Amino acid sequence: MATPAPPLISEYANGGFTIADEFHGGSILITGEDGDGFTIQPWDVADPDEISRASLDAIYSADNRPMLVLIGCGEVMDHPFAKLRAELSKEGIAVEIQPTPAACRTWNLLLSEGRKVAFAGIASSAAALPK
Repeated sequence: MATPAPPLISEYANGGFTIADEFHGGSILITGEDGDGFTIQPWDVADPDEISRASLDAIYSADNRPMLVLIGCGEVMDHPFAKLRAELSKEGIAVEIQPTPAACRTWNLLLSEGRKVAFAGIASSAAALPK
């Protein structure tokens, strides 16, 4: 679904994300940019080990490619994702990988600055976005 307003994440809990008062269950991808609208779609990744270049194809094959891909890898970041970072750097787009709660906060900050960024976040039923 495309939304014209920047899709700020107001809550990360109960196995999903609340964006503009709408709950999106499960992991999500957000692409697009202000002016063209944003697309929020399900992301078929539930575990950090499933994050790959192929799982991010919707972002990297888009006509409107972002300058940065922000990846929320779940509740904790327990490895550096060195292979994934190397693969993604070949695409010419910066990547930042963080625990999902931190990635949600960073996403909101980058959107408020008008940055051209995409988001891929793994949902967790135990998580809550700190206020």
